[in-house]
Amino acid sequence: MASFKKRPNGTYQATIYVGRDANGKQLFKYVTRPTLKECKAAAREIEQELEEGKYVNIGRIRVTTWIEQWMELNKSRLSPSTFALYRTYQKNHFEPFFSRFKLNQLNEIHIKQFMNEKLKTLSRASVRRMMSALRQILEDAMKHKNPVRNIKLPQEEKYTPKVLTDTEMQQIHDAVRGTRDEPIVLLAAWCGLRRGEIFALKWNDIDWNRGTIRVDESYAINEDNLYEDKRPKSENGVREVVVPEYLLKLLEGMRKPKTKKKKNNQVVELNDNSDHRIFEMRPDSYSSYWAEFVRKKKLPKIRFHDLRHYHASWLYARGVPDQYAAQRLGHDIRILKTIYQHLGLDRQAEIDNNIRQMYNESKKEEARRSSE
Repeated sequence: MASFKKRPNGTYQATIYVGRDANGKQLFKYVTRPTLKECKAAAREIEQELEEGKYVNIGRIRVTTWIEQWMELNKSRLSPSTFALYRTYQKNHFEPFFSRFKLNQLNEIHIKQFMNEKLKTLSRASVRRMMSALRQILEDAMKHKNPVRNIKLPQEEKYTPKVLTDTEMQQIHDAVRGTRDEPIVLLAAWCGLRRGEIFALKWNDIDWNRGTIRVDESYAINEDNLYEDKRPKSENGVREVVVPEYLLKLLEGMRKPKTKKKKNNQVVELNDNSDHRIFEMRPDSYSSYWAEFVRKKKLPKIRFHDLRHYHASWLYARGVPDQYAAQRLGHDIRILKTIYQHLGLDRQAEIDNNIRQMYNESKKEEARRSSE
C-alpha cells in the first residue's frame, strides 16, 4: 500500500514500493499531485500496473531491453507479418541507435535525431511506419512522458495506382514473353491473383481438364521472418479461377514429367512433383526484382500489385457483373466497389448523367405531344 504525506508547499506525495533491484535493495516510486485525491488516484494506477505485471521502472531500464520485453509481451497480439516487421526495426534500426539510452533519458531531441537519420536513407513511408511502431512501444512504458507522442511524423507519399491501358499491358507482355516472368505476370494481370497467392501455387492446384486454378493458400511471412503457406484471411480468398488457354499452355510447358522406370516389367513412378511449388522464390524478392526489371526495360512505372488492378479494370471495362468479378478477385462486393473507386472506375457519374438525360428526354416528349 502506498503512503501519503503533505509537503510544505501544500502538494501531496505518494510513496509506492515497486520491488527490489538486482542487489536486493528496495525500490520506491514517488508521485506528487496538487491534491490528496489526485495523488491517491495516481498511486492506485501504479499499484494496479504492479498487480498486472505491467509496471515499468523507466529510470532503470534500457530502451533496447524494454523493446525486447515489449516484443515478447505482444507476440501473440501482433500478426506474424507485423511481428516480423517490428523485429526488423528492432535489430536494424532501434538497437543501433538507442542502445546507449535508458528510458528516462529519452527526449524529443533524441527521437528527432533518430527520425532525421533514417530519412537520409529510407523513404518517408518506411520511416513513418517505423516511428509509429516506436510510438506504440514507448507509450506502454512511458505513458504521457512518451517523447514520440508529440513528434510530427513524416507525411507518407500517397501512391496513386497506375491503371494500365490494354496497349501498356501489351508492352509489358512483350517484355516478358518467353521468360520465366511471363506466367507470373499473366497470373496477376489475366487472373487477378495476389503476389502471395501466385507463389503459393502448387502443381496440384491446377485442374488441367477444366482449365482452372484452385486458390486456397498464400505464401506469407511468419514471426520468424520466414515464409510459409497460410490460409487466406477471409473465406472470399478461397476460390477457383478460370485460366485463359494461352496461360494454361504456358504452365503446362513448365511442368516436369513424372520420373518413371521399369521394375518387374511394370512402370513405377519414382517422383511425383504435383505437390511442389510452381515458382520457387520469395514473394518479396520478386517484388524487388520486378521494380528493377520495370526500370531497366523502361516499362510503365507500376508496382507488381498494379497488374492485379489491371485485371480489375479489365473486368470493369467489359461489363463483367460485380458478383463474378468480386468472386474472381477474392473480394466481397463492398470491397470490390471500393477498389473500383480507388482506381477511378466508378459508374456513378455516368449513371447520374443518364438519369438527367432521361428526364430531359421526357420533357422533350411532353413538349412534342402538346404541340401536336
